[in-house]
Amino acid sequence: MRQAKVIGRVFCSRQCCGMEQKTLLLIQPLDWETDKPSGEPLVAGDTVGSGAGETVFFVASREAIVAFEGWEGETAVGTPLPPVDAAIVGIIDGKSIPGHGLN
Repeated sequence: MRQAKVIGRVFCSRQCCGMEQKTLLLIQPLDWETDKPSGEPLVAGDTVGSGAGETVFFVASREAIVAFEGWEGETAVGTPLPPVDAAIVGIIDGKSIPGHGLN
């Protein structure tokens, strides 16, 4: 899991492959120790109802698909998996890193 800050929202007039009614947010990955930006912003599906400015944690790659309720893998009739590369799975209220105190 990685840490990020929600910096925006992505609006789509059309979505495919089971992505209808999913909220897509623009997130900026952050370094766990410094809370400074780490890498390029990316689009993530929101599974927890996070909002602008919140610090969240997310998963990427295939694990992101599993974060959406009701997903049970590719069906027997060949329904494609939703095209999700990142999913927000939690809102960070605080954290403690040994040697760095409480953030």
